[in-house]
Amino acid sequence: MDYTYEFCWSTEWSDAVLNCADRIQPNIIFIPDYDPDVRRNMFTNSKWDLLRKSFCPVLIARPGASSHRKVILAALNIRTENPKYIEMNEKILADGRKQVEIYGAELYVINSYKDSMHYPDREQLLKFTGLPTENVHLGEGDPADVIAEYADEINADVVIIGTMHRTGAAALMRGNTSEKVLRKVKQDVVTLS
Repeated sequence: MDYTYEFCWSTEWSDAVLNCADRIQPNIIFIPDYDPDVRRNMFTNSKWDLLRKSFCPVLIARPGASSHRKVILAALNIRTENPKYIEMNEKILADGRKQVEIYGAELYVINSYKDSMHYPDREQLLKFTGLPTENVHLGEGDPADVIAEYADEINADVVIIGTMHRTGAAALMRGNTSEKVLRKVKQDVVTLS
């Protein structure tokens, strides 16, 4: 496998990373996470800028996370008709399948829902993923809690989530689902935008 690195000094590090990525067209961008006790300060505007604007996956490497890649968990939101979310689900599933192929891993999918009134169509989810029923999990509750708990339950090595590209005031919003998931899970996380 070939690796490339580049040193750059910039006051806007996320722009420098995105410009470099635009030039060299990487398959993935790796960024480090911090000690979990410091994680509350992890989400600077620059980091969110990188996660939301990157054309390729960004892997957030957690200290102490497993270096194995045998169990991959993809977090989907199947209860939507929004084309942007449908496209994001397709990206997440495609990346999960790619990691399964590369690492010889097993793929699991999770879809959380708020309450019984928002229960997703399990048959639709099974058909969409093409996975056996034991690899597809539905969980009621806050998505961040459901995803983090299931990731621990199946001993996931990596969790794949999506982040939507936002602009203007929406880009400054905090507390979105992706941010909550990133705060809760202990595993390495791949973000797609």
